[in-house]
Amino acid sequence: MAVAEFEAIPDGGRLVPQVRAFVADELRRLRRETLVDDAVLVSSELAANAMLHAGGIAAVGVSEVEGAVRITVHDRTRVPPVMARHSTEAMTGRGLRLVASVSTAWGAEPTEDGKVVWATLSEDHKPSLPDDVLDFWDDADWPTLDKPVVRHKVSLGDVPTALLLSAKAHVDNLVREFTLAARGAEAGVSADVPPHLAALIETVVTRFSEARQSIKRQAVAAANQGLTHVRLELNLPATAAGAGEDYLQALDQADSYCHAARLLTIESSPQHRLFRQWYVGELVAQLRAADRGDVPPPTQSFENRLLREFDTAARAGAAAARVARLYELSAALSRAATHEAVASAVLRQGVAALGASGGGVLLSTDADRLDVPGTVGYDEHLVDRLRDESPNAELPAAVALRTGEPVWIESREERDRRFPELLNLERRTVSMCAVPLIVGDHRLGALRFSFPQPRLFDDDERRFVIALAAQTAQALGRAQLYEQRLEFSRRLQLSLLPRRLTPPPHLDVAGVYHSLRDGTELGGDIYDLWPMPDGHWGITIADAAGTGPEAAALTAMVRFSLRALATTDASPVSVIAKLNAALRGAEVGGFDGERFCTALFGVVTPGPTSTVTLAGGGHPSPMVRRAGGAVEEVPVGGSLLGVLDGVEFGSASVRLRPGDALVLFTDGVLEARQSGVMFGVDGTKDAIRSAPAGASALAKAVEQAVLEHTGGVVSDDLAVLVIAATST
Repeated sequence: MAVAEFEAIPDGGRLVPQVRAFVADELRRLRRETLVDDAVLVSSELAANAMLHAGGIAAVGVSEVEGAVRITVHDRTRVPPVMARHSTEAMTGRGLRLVASVSTAWGAEPTEDGKVVWATLSEDHKPSLPDDVLDFWDDADWPTLDKPVVRHKVSLGDVPTALLLSAKAHVDNLVREFTLAARGAEAGVSADVPPHLAALIETVVTRFSEARQSIKRQAVAAANQGLTHVRLELNLPATAAGAGEDYLQALDQADSYCHAARLLTIESSPQHRLFRQWYVGELVAQLRAADRGDVPPPTQSFENRLLREFDTAARAGAAAARVARLYELSAALSRAATHEAVASAVLRQGVAALGASGGGVLLSTDADRLDVPGTVGYDEHLVDRLRDESPNAELPAAVALRTGEPVWIESREERDRRFPELLNLERRTVSMCAVPLIVGDHRLGALRFSFPQPRLFDDDERRFVIALAAQTAQALGRAQLYEQRLEFSRRLQLSLLPRRLTPPPHLDVAGVYHSLRDGTELGGDIYDLWPMPDGHWGITIADAAGTGPEAAALTAMVRFSLRALATTDASPVSVIAKLNAALRGAEVGGFDGERFCTALFGVVTPGPTSTVTLAGGGHPSPMVRRAGGAVEEVPVGGSLLGVLDGVEFGSASVRLRPGDALVLFTDGVLEARQSGVMFGVDGTKDAIRSAPAGASALAKAVEQAVLEHTGGVVSDDLAVLVIAATST
């Protein structure tokens, strides 16, 4: 039998086309033109398989054998080929099925430096795809040439067939992509493979191929027999242990490439990763023991490994859930501004995470009782009893507060021994924990949770409760500062307003002030009324720029400057002009911040018919409601105070008869918004028109109308001052 042979000289990605061309030429030389197409297909698949899975092509041959044509491909490994089952997951394995379909026969024979895979073709053969694996590929029957290699039998036990096939298909896909990347780089059709990736490719493709192919053969055989599980048994040399460890590490690195979208193949699924960690680990342990002459360790079954991993995952899931709850709690506590809000947030998360029947926050006070800003799951009777708890009581929360140490009660016996009073307080509680709330050296109170059954608090749960308490204590400390700031702001704001308005003769007066948002920021709105010489009265309403302490300082300066200026000047325009000069001049040298405001200043001359003379600097025009119900706007005008020198200021005069009311207000009324819609002039007129009689009722009606428009929250402070003429 004459054999025409093509010696494969490495030529990167052009090697397979060269094989195809060689085979086609030889078929034509042998006058077998009708077999050219089939021969080209078979040689392509055998050559590609050798490059992907067998270390490359050494030689290709074509010969005539008993009326047929034989194609041989000599590759560089002695690992026998495997025909994989059809799968939509696998990108490899279809080649050998095509070879089996087109050929009259095919097979493989070992050589000294690898193997020869062959296929015969004839004109009489009709292709038909086989459904089963080649039964003759088995490690035990694969002959050896040179001196025998010592092999050890490794038994891994039963593994689900479907999992094996899926996992091996994934690795085959990876091998295929790695090989194509390397061949493409060699051929110059793609970028060079970085050295570290080239080493990774070499490890995945070749170092563990014998064990990998053996497992695949057993999986395919089991699948063809309809078996749901495969009893994995391998015959491997001791060197496979080190190769397995390198292979496992390489696949983990490959997964990182997949995760970073540097490869087309998706990263291994968790079940695939667990499977390879299990079987490689067991394989390595058995091979190394056998190589030392020791008795191999008992094999951990895959099911037991799964159960162990499930327990680990469950613990990790519980820990992750607690971390997530701590994160959610941090977000909730960042918005909690009061002790009640803090208690609500922490108890909601803590009771749910621990599966407690109830929980509570108890805080120390100056009195002989603990404060209870919040509970969850406790009935009213128990909450009332907690409010009566003394800091000196022999109860868990009080003890935690006094000692600064957590209290853990895990059984009914421990409860009755350590805290007999607890039975009378919570009859259905069996276990409990109470953890002190500490900020720095200051003990604020205690966090407690109740359980209706015995509870063994493991280290993770104890750390979780202590973390809850730490976050709670920090939030309570912030809330305490917040409430102190709120009280300071409220007191300072009230100090800027008159404690009470004394009405002039024949007049009724009232004012309201509503702070912006939650009242923690000082606003710049004020109103005032005071007696002047010669029976006159001064009135003002103003809005200073900004918020906070600087706005408060500017507001105080405006209020008391107007009072001082009005003692010697009864002309409203003159007083406003002097205030503007004061804001612009040396009198406020050293004042740090914005120094402008809007204001109305007026001189009231009371009588049966009262007169109000007004001067304005950029402030909203007041309105008058006449006795008949008509509402009129009083245009005053004028420029903003504190910005420019030498500007003009507006003025107006209003006569008030019995039943009439003059309403002054800041821009917090006009500019109050809801969904972008301002309350505006029309809203203000409607509120004044529909308000009840009397200065106080009218002022409160305007405030209420604004709050109804905004949904109860305003984004700027507002002030309203009403002067109503009476008949007496």
